Amino acid sequence: MPDPTTDELLRLARLYISEGDAERLVGWIAWRTGRNQAMAGDRPAIDRLAHALEHWLEPGQRTQLLRWLGGRLPRGLSPVPD
Repeated sequence: MPDPTTDELLRLARLYISEGDAERLVGWIAWRTGRNQAMAGDRPAIDRLAHALEHWLEPGQRTQLLRWLGGRLPRGLSPVPD
């Protein structure tokens, strides 16, 4: 069951992130955690992102990502660092 931080991250994603950016974010999380992006499955991008957030990140990492995205997405900035 997702924690409140995962729920908040997904809420932000649904509000601000395109399908392409969601895929990029899954790829970035995979790279940062040493995972293969394909491990997120063959499903819609938002569901792949939910899997990555819930299963690949530790609680502290989700909190850091929430701070990062919360400061960037409402300003129209990319969810993935350059």
